[in-house]
Amino acid sequence: MKKLICIFLAVAVVLAFGACRRGEEDPKTTTGTTGTGTGTTTEANPFEQFYEITWLTQLNADYRDGRWDEVELEEKFNVDLQCWAMDSRDTEGMAALVAAGDIPDFFYMPGAPREPVDMYKENLIRSINVKMFQDYLPGYYELISSIPIGLSYNLVPNTTDEYLGITTVNISGCQYFYDATCINLDWLQAVGFELDEDKMVPVKMTVEGYEKYNDNIYFTEGNFSFDDMKEIMRAFTEDDPDGNGEDDTYGMMYLPESAWTNMTQEGLFGFVHDLNYLYLDPTTKDVVPKYAYTPYRDYLAWVSEMLNKGYMRRLPGQETWTAEYQAISATNKVGIIQVNGGGYLSLNSDTYRVYPPQNILLTTDEDARFVIGPMFRGPDGKLVDMTYNIDPFGEGKWRVNMVGQQVDDGKLKRILQMMQYTVFSSQDNYNRYKYGIEGIHWKWAGEPYISNMIATPTAELPEEYRGQTNVYSLFVYPSAIEGQIRNATEHGYWSYMAYMHANDLFEKYALNPKKYRSEVYMGTDLWKQFNELNNELNSEINTVVNDFKNRALNGQIADFNTEWSEYIDRLYDAGLKTLVDEIYNNPDFKDYDPGEKFTLR
Repeated sequence: MKKLICIFLAVAVVLAFGACRRGEEDPKTTTGTTGTGTGTTTEANPFEQFYEITWLTQLNADYRDGRWDEVELEEKFNVDLQCWAMDSRDTEGMAALVAAGDIPDFFYMPGAPREPVDMYKENLIRSINVKMFQDYLPGYYELISSIPIGLSYNLVPNTTDEYLGITTVNISGCQYFYDATCINLDWLQAVGFELDEDKMVPVKMTVEGYEKYNDNIYFTEGNFSFDDMKEIMRAFTEDDPDGNGEDDTYGMMYLPESAWTNMTQEGLFGFVHDLNYLYLDPTTKDVVPKYAYTPYRDYLAWVSEMLNKGYMRRLPGQETWTAEYQAISATNKVGIIQVNGGGYLSLNSDTYRVYPPQNILLTTDEDARFVIGPMFRGPDGKLVDMTYNIDPFGEGKWRVNMVGQQVDDGKLKRILQMMQYTVFSSQDNYNRYKYGIEGIHWKWAGEPYISNMIATPTAELPEEYRGQTNVYSLFVYPSAIEGQIRNATEHGYWSYMAYMHANDLFEKYALNPKKYRSEVYMGTDLWKQFNELNNELNSEINTVVNDFKNRALNGQIADFNTEWSEYIDRLYDAGLKTLVDEIYNNPDFKDYDPGEKFTLR
């Protein structure tokens, strides 16, 4: 028998599966009981009770009644599945359903007119006790309990074991970095800085027709100090690294802080762009957002210095920053580049081919070489980055499957047993009910469970197999780490995150904040209080923050230490003190705990 899994396929990445525990028994299996005094065994049908179950999930508008997965599951579980052919993202359509009281037995409804907690208060949905998960959906329970905060997501208010539904789980989403640092390798060597070539691994393109770029991009862990970085930026600006005899190159662009900049900019100082990340300040000893975190002062001082010297340059500001970033980076006149951590593989994608370094290879210099990875350290030797999602879970109607109030425990048990079977019982079942039938809807590019899945174009599918898959499944996506590493080490398909995981660099550089602003960490009452205070105080706080930052970027701050002290006083007077005292330092606001976030495979 194939191993059973508690980790699952991630979309568009190499697949990995690990054994954890056996799922529910096949529903055709019967339970034997011995008759008293006879030694004989009588068989009981675990699904003797028949149920009609109405069903609605996200992309059902093209659903065809009686299709293959519906028929299979009806036979196995003694149910009649009545799938509603609607798109549950349609806000008008969902509002009409809810207004009419037409609530499916099981549904995913991001277009719902109200959040799950309000649906529950209006008796439109029922709660699910944690024991139901433990007994009938154990694969899901194991996942959400592997990270301590998981059991706090989508709780019914004022309870500790009743849930508004089944929370979506995306392990892969909290096990990768969106961004990375990229250096022009030819320039680096031209100005006298070397990397250990024995420790550099090359990209192997996955898109057919672009194999000629296999020797243009490499991954490594650079250990350049902060002083090294500043000298490299100077040399890239002043020493003609491209050798054309013109003064037309520079070290780096300053980009507005975003998911693109964490590793190359803020991460050098131990924080990230997201204001929901909170830090224990070394000076005030308060829990604060980045704009009141002492290293933010040093970050702005560095940016100001580099801009003043011309080693770093700002975007023109005439168009969106992304459009200007694309255009400037494509000139191949910038040596250190903030890049997407995986876009270089999508050379045929109109979305990603316009970003560096691939836009340089495709439009400017097909022989250019680049190295990607964690490259530089900040003044205190630090370097951090932000995981794409902080947790694999989420709150609200986009992140929870709900069950109608009319569903009794018997029907709920049957629904959960079905989900255990389609999602958690085996690798094959997970693939089948999420992506369709192997050989019809998709095929392996190479070795099963190691190579990519290639989807069959809809036009090539037999009529009876068309339509959205992933209807009788859950939004559960696994860790892809093992598959990424195996595909890299055994087949040469190295990617940025495969490199990071294979060399134990992900956990090394991932930032764990002191606290994270969200309802699940604060609790409903404190979260409500925070939002009320934040709405009241945010405008005045932002005025102070923006004034200080703009003066820093414009070179108008002569003494950052002195002006920082005055800035902090103004921030606290503008309302930050209230937020710190009542919210951020509040012991009811849970500290962040990654749990098994870095070890789940």
